[in-house]
Amino acid sequence: MAAVITADTGVSEPSGKLRSALPAIIVVAASLAMLGLRFQIGPGFISDGALMMLALACYILAALFELTNLYAPSNMARAIGYWGAALGVFFNLSSWLIRWVNGYEHEIAIMRESGNNATPWVFRYIPFANLYDLSLAFAFGAGIATLLFATRKNLRVLTAFTLPLAAMILVLARFIGGEFVELPPVLDSYWRPIHVGDASLSYGVALVCFAVAVMYLLKDGVKVEAMAVWSSIFAISVIATVSKFSVLFEFVYRAGIFVPSEVGKKPFSAPFRLELPGVGPALGIAGLLLLGVVIAYCIYLFKDNALAKTAGKYLLVAAFIAQIASLGLLINGIRSTQAVLPALQKQLAADPDQYMIAGLAIAEARNMSTAELAQMTPAQYQALATQYVQNTGDKMFLSLNTNPVELAALLTAIVGTFFVLLFGFRTESLRQRLPSLETLDGLMYKTGCLAFAGLAMLLITGAIWANESWGRPWGFDSKETGALVAWLTYAAFLHTRISRGWKGRSSAYFAIVGFLLVVFTYLGVSYLLKGLHSYA
Repeated sequence: MAAVITADTGVSEPSGKLRSALPAIIVVAASLAMLGLRFQIGPGFISDGALMMLALACYILAALFELTNLYAPSNMARAIGYWGAALGVFFNLSSWLIRWVNGYEHEIAIMRESGNNATPWVFRYIPFANLYDLSLAFAFGAGIATLLFATRKNLRVLTAFTLPLAAMILVLARFIGGEFVELPPVLDSYWRPIHVGDASLSYGVALVCFAVAVMYLLKDGVKVEAMAVWSSIFAISVIATVSKFSVLFEFVYRAGIFVPSEVGKKPFSAPFRLELPGVGPALGIAGLLLLGVVIAYCIYLFKDNALAKTAGKYLLVAAFIAQIASLGLLINGIRSTQAVLPALQKQLAADPDQYMIAGLAIAEARNMSTAELAQMTPAQYQALATQYVQNTGDKMFLSLNTNPVELAALLTAIVGTFFVLLFGFRTESLRQRLPSLETLDGLMYKTGCLAFAGLAMLLITGAIWANESWGRPWGFDSKETGALVAWLTYAAFLHTRISRGWKGRSSAYFAIVGFLLVVFTYLGVSYLLKGLHSYA
């Protein structure tokens, strides 16, 4: 992949391909050295979670310095941005490799406890078992691709657009939690690391393609107000869907509740959610302000109304502040709530219908058939929920890890609003400092080709693995279908470009839609839809 990535993108460089790839090679070699140190030092070595947080800090630091360099050019800022990115990729890969060893030792400990004295080969356990593992690899894929492209000085700006997204992926991983999971034996195949490893790298390249598409649209003169409309629509969608649509319909936010499981195991999610005071109204206000942004900027874009443009700008600033306040209230509410049971009992007394909802969730979790569910009465559902509260109520607790996708989505919406505000500041100066349209278009084409090829391999290896595990190569599982649709989008991206000559903005729109479908396949299927991939 490095040879393709470092191919000419319209800028002549005196250095060869090997020199261009040298920073990435150094990063990988240093990460392998960290792996060797872990074997030498043992369990007392720095944890994979700490390394992941260091990677997150480096990604954010590198992006901030590169953004600073965009508006106030400085050789120091450029150097810190690039080498900060390299350091972030180093910590990112090191975290994944150290987790590999930790997972291996965890597996051996379980075998010893069960009386099994066998010592499996170290490569048997590869950390591609859940969404945490995939997120680490996804962020690494985005980081290493960025590092390879950013060897060209005129493409260093790419780090300002890709690394915040990689940081969001690591934030999601932090919220998910790094507990080890035991996969069913049917999934213990050598095709798993091949399939999931390809997915993580392909997703990372798709992220870079998306970032280049955004840069192209900005360079090509797309109005920042139009970007603000779409970012606001995304943020409104997030606010409307969190807490199972309760913010949209009730102006109430309910956080998920955890119940402890066995020692070392990830806690269970309770079928109840607890209302957090003030969060729902704050999110509702943010949503209304964002709706105002959409209306004001649409009036400006279609009517060229200067007053609407000014109103949209102030509404966007207010919405940004409201979003930050909402997230702050949410985090504070989760951390400050110690006694969950009394608050939950008070909530249920005020709204007994929640017993029915929880009872249905409990029944479905017991794999009851549709016919059995239809025969149950409301009283039986309520009895199930009441019994659950009696058995587990004193153990319930709140955690930021309870709602990882919701928190990450809210944070991503805030970051999206921030970038739109940033793009609106000295926009013309920003556009002048971006690479040429030809360079960006060529880079978008190359990353689109890589994403297309990677997703094709993803489908092929997944089909082979499914045939070995389930006896059929394709079952229209939700994640299978999502990956197919994403791949077809990149196929359309290439087809329209080659056969129809669609370049520039048309290709950029395809790249953006393709990445959004990749994100839905990566996250939405795992948390919103049931299927064989729900574990990851």
